[in-house]
Amino acid sequence: MNQRYYRILGLSLFLVCMGLLLWTGFQLTFGIESKSIAIPINAKQNLITRIYTPKTTPKPQPVMILCHGVNASKESMTPLAIELARHGIAAIAFDFGGYGESYSLGMQNKSINSLETSTVADAKAVLDFVRSRSVSEDVSHSSQFDSKRIGIAGHSMGGTTALKLAQLESQLQATVVLSISGFATPTIPNNLFLGVGLYEQLNPPSELRQMWQTVCPDGICNNFQNGTARQLVISETTDHFTAPYDPKLIRQVIRWTQQAFDLPLQEKPLIVPWFIVGGIGTVSGSIVGGVWLVLRWQNSKPSLSNSLYTPLSFPPFKGGNQGGMERGLSKSPKVRIRYSVTGVWGIILLIGWIAGTSNLFVLCSLLQLVSNYGLRHPGKISKAVRITGLYVGLGLAAFCLSGLLRGAIELWHHPLSSLKLPQFLLQWIIFIFYNYGIAMKVAVLDAYTFTLQPSWFFLLIIGCELIQPGILLTGVEKIGVWLVQWLRRPLTVTGLGKVSGKEAGLIGILVVLLIVLLHQRRGDISQVASQGIAALEVFGLLLVLPIGVGIGIVRSRWFQRLENRLTSNERH
Repeated sequence: MNQRYYRILGLSLFLVCMGLLLWTGFQLTFGIESKSIAIPINAKQNLITRIYTPKTTPKPQPVMILCHGVNASKESMTPLAIELARHGIAAIAFDFGGYGESYSLGMQNKSINSLETSTVADAKAVLDFVRSRSVSEDVSHSSQFDSKRIGIAGHSMGGTTALKLAQLESQLQATVVLSISGFATPTIPNNLFLGVGLYEQLNPPSELRQMWQTVCPDGICNNFQNGTARQLVISETTDHFTAPYDPKLIRQVIRWTQQAFDLPLQEKPLIVPWFIVGGIGTVSGSIVGGVWLVLRWQNSKPSLSNSLYTPLSFPPFKGGNQGGMERGLSKSPKVRIRYSVTGVWGIILLIGWIAGTSNLFVLCSLLQLVSNYGLRHPGKISKAVRITGLYVGLGLAAFCLSGLLRGAIELWHHPLSSLKLPQFLLQWIIFIFYNYGIAMKVAVLDAYTFTLQPSWFFLLIIGCELIQPGILLTGVEKIGVWLVQWLRRPLTVTGLGKVSGKEAGLIGILVVLLIVLLHQRRGDISQVASQGIAALEVFGLLLVLPIGVGIGIVRSRWFQRLENRLTSNERH
């Protein structure tokens, strides 16, 4: 037991040390400055932006406006913004209205038509802000940006916005579109760059090639002076969701922007990928080490040694009352320790809230959830980690399958690209964790730039943990057990043609709700229907295929044997 504990300690120390080494060695603030600004849309609405400027580039500086994709935030464009600033180009990442920290939008305003209008208006507001910082008459911030060297870039939905605004604003000298296709001509917009991943799920390289034939019919488009330069780059190491973090696309975008702004070409080693790896290592090592310390402290109590060294039963999805709330143990030492530990984490969270350190706040929240679960179920924490890793790996594999199927067509025609497949898989895992890590931060914090404001959902979770430590992950565990049991039920079809009155009423209510929903979303449905087979194909690849494959694997005998092996009792 002691050897196992110290192995865990060694692993956590290794992850934290390596993470901190990478995090400090590739510190993002070297050579650049960053500042957050709220750009007013009207008296009640603001766009929250973060501006990255190079320290060594004299003013006025060239600048790029960066637009994020759907269900994302400015954080997803931060890696590109930082690398642009390191290469002498200022960058502004901002949250669209309805996303991140910017002004809120009702669900009725998040339809396709509404977003096409609001996102362009938001990007135009940021462009107007850049112009206001480019005039010499304003002494307070005179000529911060070069009005003759302004560009725009976007990913996915942000790429569509960037393309539309660049067609309306001829002042924009560089246009970068990632992971999306659209309409353009050989002359409009200025200096168009198209980037896409070989494993792109939504807009495959074939669509970008069709667009390329339109914007560059003769195949020679390199005149940056008159704005007719065009380039298509297909990266063998990314898909739709990780394109903003892909090192190849970032390098190509930087080079393209330097040429469009008539800047000297300079290539510095990228630091953002290593910084991301360091951040993931630091967070994972901190969680492992924090839980280890809490459990060791609990096990050091002599009155608890017998109960804690008795392994709790953790049969693979056999139901029962595993992990349930203890009854009648409110005065036991174990329960008192749980409340003491979660109280300490609550105080640390309160300090982090007051100090406004969002990253530490989120990390301490994770530590509270995991340590509370470990204290509640000390005998099966390692088994829970193994089974969680198994199902997370299954989910990642099923999710990645759609990109691999898309990429198989490209690999058939370009077999040498398969040499980059291992790099794609490794990058994809790292960047997916980072992408959904920042998504989780945005989900639990309504604001974190100027003030730290947790969401009501987050406060509800923390409140439940303070009242009943470990209840959240215990509940997730029970739901997961029930779901897997339900998926593994034998496939039987019974009672065909027999519908009770209660079932008929339920069916009728569902039909009415479906009709109301279809009526409310008829505009979106018409647009999706106009896509026809393409929309059904994307729906199948991103939803039906991963779910179907996941269910099939969960039901398979070999997966159940693997699961039983991972959850079998440990040898002491």
